[in-house]
Amino acid sequence: MLDVTIIGAGPAGMTAALYALRSGLNVCVMEQGAPGGQLLKTEKIDNYPGFADGVLGMELATNMFTQISSFANFSLINETAKKIRRKPNGFTIDISTGTVETKSVIIATGGYPRTLDIPGESEYSGKGVSYCAICDGFFFKDKIVSVIGGGNTALEDAVYLASIAKEVYLIHRRKAFRGSKILVDRLKEHKNVHLVLEKVPVEIKGETKVSEIVIKDTETEEITSLFVNGVFLAIGQIMNSDFVKDILAIDDTGHIVVDEKMESVIPGLFACGDIISKDLRQVSTAVGDGAIAGQMAYEYLSKL
Repeated sequence: MLDVTIIGAGPAGMTAALYALRSGLNVCVMEQGAPGGQLLKTEKIDNYPGFADGVLGMELATNMFTQISSFANFSLINETAKKIRRKPNGFTIDISTGTVETKSVIIATGGYPRTLDIPGESEYSGKGVSYCAICDGFFFKDKIVSVIGGGNTALEDAVYLASIAKEVYLIHRRKAFRGSKILVDRLKEHKNVHLVLEKVPVEIKGETKVSEIVIKDTETEEITSLFVNGVFLAIGQIMNSDFVKDILAIDDTGHIVVDEKMESVIPGLFACGDIISKDLRQVSTAVGDGAIAGQMAYEYLSKL
């Protein structure tokens, strides 16, 4: 039986593996795709400590995996977890080819941004289209950007970008925002933020980079355009947590609820990274979560 199985090989999962491996545990990482998670979709990371000139997402992912795979007590299963079942002496994880028996589990499956699925979105991803204002806002200093969404994340992104960009257009499909009033009030303090209400994006245009977003009025269906350098999407994330809904507490956004030790309500079942309920989701915070989860898994097992 394995000591710990880590589901997901993004920065949180690989850091959890590193700490568990260094503690001498028999560790298995379960990942259907290439190790790296969202790092593989990030061209360059400029806010990760220790890299003054930034680091390529692919490079960081490769280095992390090289580090953990060098341990003799490491194994990798290219599978997706279908279900987790609790047992008297640990857990059983159902996969397509059978089951995995393990004494403890760390869930680090993360999530992925909800997309608009409009023309130009995927074509200009990384070329003006972004799903993370904190990650990419710096590149739009003194430029014109738009933010799509009406919840707290969209409002926070607009406020954040207002201190960087020349102009910020906040596009929302309704008259009122879903986000908190205090954020709306804070937003209105910024003279360079313009509210574009009752409008929906229908296309993103450009040549080598984004130069225009086409929007439609939800009432009249009139089509207009805004000339922008960047489009920040803040319409939510889809969490990879469906496979644990019948065993764990999941909040209304699909995140797993854990304590400060990254442990769920079930002893021996941990979670870390973007999959957990928290305020900030960055590579650096995922690494911190993973370190805690890996160490706490070791401490849990040492008491058995």
